[in-house]
Amino acid sequence: MSSISQSDAQPSEDDDQGRVYVIRQYELPAQVMHWVTAGLVFCMFASGVIAKHLEGGDFAVLLMGLHKLTGVCIFTLIVTRVIYRLTRSTPEWRLHAHRRPVLHWTLYGVAALVPFLGWAGISDFGAREVLPGIWVPKTWPEGAGYDEWLLLFHAYCAFLLLGLVALHIGIALQDYMTDRRIDETDAPADDAASRSAGLGRAGSRGSVADL
Repeated sequence: MSSISQSDAQPSEDDDQGRVYVIRQYELPAQVMHWVTAGLVFCMFASGVIAKHLEGGDFAVLLMGLHKLTGVCIFTLIVTRVIYRLTRSTPEWRLHAHRRPVLHWTLYGVAALVPFLGWAGISDFGAREVLPGIWVPKTWPEGAGYDEWLLLFHAYCAFLLLGLVALHIGIALQDYMTDRRIDETDAPADDAASRSAGLGRAGSRGSVADL
């Protein structure tokens, strides 16, 4: 996880092609939340799909309980990440030619919507038990009659989330290769000191957390 910052504090719009970018690592809390979220999303998707195909049995019940539990954890973590991101000082988006805030915020929204719909669906259906004797709080009136619709949209949004994650990974890899090429070939060798100074100034403005 890294961010791109410019060596010049106030570049002109006419100088877009001549900008020099450097890589800045995200702060540790952002990195930890990013990878924990990624791991939980993988567990949520895998456990849900496998439990669905097992069609009953103790192992399927255990996987479905894990699926519900990871969903609750993801929803809580996404809310925490949004609060963290909104309360941290961030660089101006216009200074980052390769940044895609729309994709990141869409990922946040869908990643929170998927577990919320599932959570509401099991609340309506009355299946809030995740482990023996452990129940998640109710987020929807039980017996309201919308459980099938809620769980159906939950499934559709889960596959949408999978597609967005794949797109996010592809764009991140593309940006990583582009940033390395800019940093290693376009930046003049004698400008290393100024780029380091620019990194220090940008680091003082804080960083942002990707999904």
